[in-house]
Amino acid sequence: MTIFDDDIETCKKCGLDVDLCACGEIAKTEARIKVHIVKRKWGKLYTVIRGLDQREFDLRDLSTTLKTKLACGGSVKGDHIELQGNHEFRILQLLEKLGFDSDTIDLVKK
Repeated sequence: MTIFDDDIETCKKCGLDVDLCACGEIAKTEARIKVHIVKRKWGKLYTVIRGLDQREFDLRDLSTTLKTKLACGGSVKGDHIELQGNHEFRILQLLEKLGFDSDTIDLVKK
C-alpha cells in the first residue's frame, strides 16, 4: 500500500483533499452578485441573480435550493438564475445564510 491512495478525493482546482479544500468558501466571498427585479410579459416579475461564476458554483444546485426556500419556480439560463416573483427582500438574507458575503451582494434598482 502506498501513501497515494486512489480512494482519496481531491479538489480539481487546488489539488488538496476535499475535506481541507477552501475553494468554495473563497469563491463565495469573492463573488460580485447583482440581483435585478425584471418585469416581463403580462406584468410578471422575475428576480434575476447574476455574477456567479459557473466554474465555481453549481448554478442548478443553487437554483434548486433558492426555489425550495422561496417556494417559487425558476430556472438557470446561461450564466444567471431566474426566479419567478419579486424576492428582493428575502433573497439578500437567504444568500447571506448560504455563505455569501453581504458586502458583495448588490440589489440593482431600475
